[in-house]
Amino acid sequence: MTVPRALTIAVAVVLIGGLPALPGGSRASAAPAQIGAHIAFTVGERFGGDGNGDGFIDMPNTAEYVHNAVACDAGCSEARFDVLLTAGVTGLDLTPGGSGPSEYRWEISGPSLSRPLLYSSAYPELLVTVPEGRYQVQVATGVRIGWARLTASTSHELTVDDILVVAVGDSYASGEGNPEAPRRGGAEARWADSDDPGAAAAHASDHRSSLAWPVRLALTLERSDPRSSVTFVSVAASGARIDRGIVEDASGASQVEQVRALVGEREIDLLLVQAGGNDVGFARAVQALVEADPLLDPICHDLLVENAFASVADGDWSRGVSLGYDAPISVVCRPAESNRGWEALPGLQGLPAAFSRLADSLGDLTLGEVVLVGYPDPTGADAGGNTCDEIVGDTAPPLGFHEIDSGEQRLGVERLLRPLNAALDEAARSHGWRYVGGIDEAFAAGHGYCAPWPDYGSSTEPGGAASGRPSLGDPDRWFRNPGRNGGPMLMGNGPVSWYRTAAQSAALQGPGTRFLTTGTLHPNEIGHDAIARLVLAALRDGD
Repeated sequence: MTVPRALTIAVAVVLIGGLPALPGGSRASAAPAQIGAHIAFTVGERFGGDGNGDGFIDMPNTAEYVHNAVACDAGCSEARFDVLLTAGVTGLDLTPGGSGPSEYRWEISGPSLSRPLLYSSAYPELLVTVPEGRYQVQVATGVRIGWARLTASTSHELTVDDILVVAVGDSYASGEGNPEAPRRGGAEARWADSDDPGAAAAHASDHRSSLAWPVRLALTLERSDPRSSVTFVSVAASGARIDRGIVEDASGASQVEQVRALVGEREIDLLLVQAGGNDVGFARAVQALVEADPLLDPICHDLLVENAFASVADGDWSRGVSLGYDAPISVVCRPAESNRGWEALPGLQGLPAAFSRLADSLGDLTLGEVVLVGYPDPTGADAGGNTCDEIVGDTAPPLGFHEIDSGEQRLGVERLLRPLNAALDEAARSHGWRYVGGIDEAFAAGHGYCAPWPDYGSSTEPGGAASGRPSLGDPDRWFRNPGRNGGPMLMGNGPVSWYRTAAQSAALQGPGTRFLTTGTLHPNEIGHDAIARLVLAALRDGD
């Protein structure tokens, strides 16, 4: 695999040339006076800004943004990007009465230009707006020293590159559970920013956040190399499946269709995909395991658990249970038809065909690298490999006493999580994509659902900072959005949870009923940051 081309840009720009000696006997025995010219350049940042000054990162998500139409002259058809060229001189020993460079003459040429661009300026910096591509840049500068004029020139080939990063997938890619700002005083939680009303509405309905791992990855790419820029869009949506939302969507444009409308004929340098969890019924399995309580329903518990994992495998969620009697008076639990009316899903067995449909739908897009990312493990209690006694016990469904106990967690890892990630790995191999695994191991090493909450040590509640464990009603203690210029997210001293609990999700984004909040069992802001780091490490390590 080749890391996206802009990640390997390097520019060498120094050329020093000899110039005539100054006339006059006083310098007859001195070495010839010399100056040299050099060029440096930076490409303006495109992603990670905060245009409205609200402290949150902008996610424009429009075709105009992707194609940088604002920078285009009337009729131009290519995206164009700001490049700041800076010239300088070296080896200059000014004599009394001398002066610095008096002018800079630039010539920029390349296949993307119909004719060379010529500029003359008294300033050493030049801002140009050009399409992506390779350019030959020449600069000549003159310096007057006393009665003599020294000149120097240099040229170099540089590459202007903008990395187009696109994210598709489900709630693990959209940022579910991590709004830009929590709901306060009756106001709804705030989701990703965009000046475009349509894009802003879509961000809110799909629960997209700048805390999601694809966004954190794009931000790192943008800030890691001043000689390239990043354009980022996300159409990931909470609840999306491959056949309902990503490839097809009966209620509106599918994610693939949205991507096609956004990018047009531009090449997607990096397509980030996280999908498959909803296709095997992850949320349904969680609900089934929460409801299968061995204390409240000891007779049917084992069959309810078995039904859930059988449905994960084949996608048939019509399984139910019923009580019966065996002679003479034994009460038994028997398989029955479910009355939930759940539609069938691909299940683990249908994932290969589902990903083939996804690959086919991407066929008319120009793609560089496609990355398929695995899912995390919520069961890690500590770094010693111990698992949680229970998870999701804070959902408090109507009857109470419900949770996913350690035995059910073990089965979940063995019969859902590991087979799912293995299926993703195989799908990536089949379609020439890159699979990034190791997400489950990283989370399981002490960063699961029941690990200690993050504690940022700040508080808006009187006395909150001194109260010990962060208070649920004080999200500033355990949730942070660093925004455009904020501090780093807390990685933790020792085991810290990388998961969003039901109680936290209800406090951050609602609704107030923990059993209904949709952020449960999703990575928190630290978990998303960790996933971004793992994906970046895989990209930079290469094949």
